[in-house]
Amino acid sequence: MTSGLSRRRFGQLAAGLAASLPLAAPSILRAQEGDVVRMCWFNTTTVSAQIAHVLMRTDIPARNGLKMEMIQLAASPAITEALVSGAGDVGTLSDFAAVTTMAIGAPVTTVSSQARFRSAVLATKKSGITKMSDLKGKQVYGTFGITAFQNAQDAVLKAGLVPGKDMTFVNVGPAELADAVGSQRIDAFFTYDPFVSFFESTGNAVVVSENLSPVIVLAANNRFLQKPDVLRRLLLANAQALFFAAQNNDLANSWFRSLEPAKNIPEPVLQKASSYDPAWSAKTFTDIKVALSPAQIAQMETLAKWGVEAKLLPRLPDVPKFVNTAIAGEVDKEIATGSFDVKSVKILRA
Repeated sequence: MTSGLSRRRFGQLAAGLAASLPLAAPSILRAQEGDVVRMCWFNTTTVSAQIAHVLMRTDIPARNGLKMEMIQLAASPAITEALVSGAGDVGTLSDFAAVTTMAIGAPVTTVSSQARFRSAVLATKKSGITKMSDLKGKQVYGTFGITAFQNAQDAVLKAGLVPGKDMTFVNVGPAELADAVGSQRIDAFFTYDPFVSFFESTGNAVVVSENLSPVIVLAANNRFLQKPDVLRRLLLANAQALFFAAQNNDLANSWFRSLEPAKNIPEPVLQKASSYDPAWSAKTFTDIKVALSPAQIAQMETLAKWGVEAKLLPRLPDVPKFVNTAIAGEVDKEIATGSFDVKSVKILRA
């Protein structure tokens, strides 16, 4: 399982999600007809990326009167820039990336949840660490300024350890982290899926604490909010694409792995990482939920407070003011009363 993804390749892959990158040259695939929606996404976030592939390879958008322009970018920062500049209408962002747009007062509103993912604190095989309390006196490596960092800090505190006193966090880039784990030069680190699952698969590390609350959200440029019916149909199409992927894991995974930078993620790693989102195993369409829950919004508020305390954000945003759950709530009602025939979906591009 390790032959398909080298440590250096892992670093390049992870860097695409964690680094603050300029707006990349987009790769655009166009549909044939309907209201145009320019959707920005990146091809390494589990479940979220599979949804994007379904939207650009099936007739689900057309069924909802939409013409999708799927703009593949490198990471959340690039998507944020596209949304702020108006180059994109809607985009996929990590929860902390969405909070960052709020803190800078960007004309962007979080409109729904899309996928959930796992973050974790891991110990290398040689370290002998088996539980969080074993981190006393240790250094824990990872990339600062991401959701996984906040989750790691929270896990350390819950274990009764004080960062900076009982243990130390060390900021390191994804490529350097991958090399350090592979050579077993460090004892512990934090990251997120699919990279948690990758390091587990290599046998180089084991999870000592995991968090299943992180979420990928859909955020929209505020001008796009002036088209509420188009947004409603987009959120419905997104939900249908998610259910299609849930019913066709192997096909959606093969599409995910067909594009860079995800070509070399082993399929078992991808499947395991995706399975931490409950929607990945949805049995009926009514299992799909679109609107952000009060708990998810509260978690974003927690991330905002942490971001200010860690000096990662310029100010504390009023998170609920930047979240619109009304349209997503309408879609959830529609999902609850209706049905969706996955077998009737036409694949337009294999």
